[in-house]
Amino acid sequence: MVYQSLYRRFRPQTFSEVIGQDHLVAALRNAVIEERVGHAYLLSGPRGTGKTSTARILAKALNCVEPSGDGEPCGSCDSCANFESGTSMDLVELDAASNNNVANIREITANAALGSPGNRKVYLLDEVHMLTAAASNALLKTLEEPPDHVIFVLATTDPQKVLPTIRSRTQHVELALVAPELLSLHVEQIAKRAELEIDSTVIDYVVERGSGSVRDTLSALDQVVTAGGIPEHRGSADALVNAIVAQDLAESMAAVAETVAAGVDPKDLAYRTTRKLRDIFLAGAGVNSGEATAEELPELAEKAGEMTRAVNVRALELLGQALVDMRQAPDPRLVLDLALVRLFAGASDPQQPQRSTKSARQTQSPSGGPAAQARAALASTQITDEPEATGVDSVESVVPPPPPSQEAVAAGSQVHVLAETQEPDKVSVDLSISQVAEIWQQQALASLTARARARFQAATIVDVSGSQVRFELPNETHRERCEQMKGDIEVALQEVLGVQVQVELTAAQEEKVQTNAEPKPVIEEEVVDPADFEVGAGAETSSVDRVLEAFPGATASGDEGNS
Repeated sequence: MVYQSLYRRFRPQTFSEVIGQDHLVAALRNAVIEERVGHAYLLSGPRGTGKTSTARILAKALNCVEPSGDGEPCGSCDSCANFESGTSMDLVELDAASNNNVANIREITANAALGSPGNRKVYLLDEVHMLTAAASNALLKTLEEPPDHVIFVLATTDPQKVLPTIRSRTQHVELALVAPELLSLHVEQIAKRAELEIDSTVIDYVVERGSGSVRDTLSALDQVVTAGGIPEHRGSADALVNAIVAQDLAESMAAVAETVAAGVDPKDLAYRTTRKLRDIFLAGAGVNSGEATAEELPELAEKAGEMTRAVNVRALELLGQALVDMRQAPDPRLVLDLALVRLFAGASDPQQPQRSTKSARQTQSPSGGPAAQARAALASTQITDEPEATGVDSVESVVPPPPPSQEAVAAGSQVHVLAETQEPDKVSVDLSISQVAEIWQQQALASLTARARARFQAATIVDVSGSQVRFELPNETHRERCEQMKGDIEVALQEVLGVQVQVELTAAQEEKVQTNAEPKPVIEEEVVDPADFEVGAGAETSSVDRVLEAFPGATASGDEGNS
C-alpha cells in the first residue's frame, strides 16, 4: 500500500473537524441548514489553514443524500463516498496557476450550464489570483449570474491580487493561522489516530515548525517520525533570539553559523527569529500575539524587559529589511550577518554619538557660528526692567549678566555704559555688520512672505548700533513702501537672533560718487515757454512762422513728404 502523508490521511471530512476557523464553519453550516448558500465564495488566508478542505466539505454537504440536519454531511451515502474518494462529478477542482488563460475559463463557462448527478455543482478554483486579467474578466459574467445549480468557491493566499470586480461578486471570508494550543491538541489527536508514540517535546517542536499552518505542522510531524526523532540540531531560532536579547554579537553570529550548518535556510531562520521577536515585544506590552502559549508568556515578558523596547524594535526593523533583501541576494546568510552587525553597532542609540560630538564641537569652538555670535552680542545690549531705586553708579545694576565671554569676545562686542542714565538707547555695542548681513540673507529674508521678500530684496544693512539695525533702500519711494512692512522685518530678525530688534529704514543718497575721469560738460537746454506758442487774437501769422519765431536760427525747408 502506498504511504500517504499525515495531512492527506487526516484531512477534515466534516465542518467539526476544521480547527481554528470557527467563523467560517459557523457561516457555511448555517447556510446549508437554512438553504441560503451563496452562489460564489472567496476564501483567503495563509497556506495550510483549510481553504480547499472547507470547500470540499461544503460541496459534500450540499450533495449529501441523507443530511443529518445540522449542516454536516452524513459521510455514509454514495455521494459522500464519492467525494471522499475524489471521484465525484459534482466537484470540479481547477488549479488557476496552470489553467489561467481565457481558453480555460471559456471551457468552465461552457460546461457550467451542464447538469450533474447531484443537487449542486461546485467549481473550486485554487490560487485564483494567478488568473490573467483577460481570464478574470472572462469569468465575471458567469461568476455574477451562474446557473441555479452552480456554486463557485475561489481560494487564494493573496487576495489583494484578485480583481476588485471579482471580489465584489463573492462573499469574502478570511482564514487565520491556528493558535499553538489548538495545534498541539490536534497533533495529539492525529498521533493517537495514526498510532504514533510521541512526547510533549516532539509536539512543541512540530508546532513551532508549523507556525500556525496545520499542513506544515503535520508535515513536520511526518519528518520527525521518518527521522526517528527530533534532529540533534533542531535549527531553532531560540539560540539567535537569546543572543539578541543579550546583545552579544559573537554569540549571535555563532548561533547563525550553527543553525545554518544544521541545514536550516537563512531565510527561514530570519523569518522565525522575527516572529519570535514580535512575540517578545507584544508580551512586554502584556499582549499575546496568538502564537505563544500561556506557559511561554512569562518567559517572553522577561526577555522583553532584558532587551528593552528600543533594541527590540530596531531588531525587528533590521531583520524585516533583511527578509526583503534576501529575495534578490545571492548569499542570504551574508544579508542576515550584516543585519546583526548593524543591530549591535547601533543598539544603544545611533543618534546619541552624533549629538555628543556636535555638543563637544560647539563647546570647543571659541567663536561658534555667525548667528550665535550676533545673538550673543545683541543679547548683551538688552537691559532687564529694574526698579527706580537701583543705583546708577553700579555697572552691574545697568548691564544684565553677560553671555559666555568667549562668544562675546568673538562677536567683537564692546560695552560702554554711561553712568548718567540707565536707558537702553545709551548702551552702545559695536556689532559685526557682515555677520548680521549674513544672517539676514540666509535666514531672516527667507522666512518672510513672498511680498515682503520681494520688497526687501534690494535692502542693504549699513549700520548695526546696539539693538538697532539700519537698512538702506535704493530710493525714497521704495523706502516708503517698505515702511509698511517694517514690523515684519523686526519680528523675523527677533526670531533669528533671539533678542528684540529695532529696524530703521533710510533711502540712498541721490548723489553718486564720481570717478577720476573728467566730467563731461553740461549742456544747458533752452527753456521754452508754452506761452510763446499761444496765438494772439487777430494774429495772421502762419504756424510755420510761429515755429520759426520760437526756435531762432531754424530754417524752413520746402521739401515735404520725403521722410
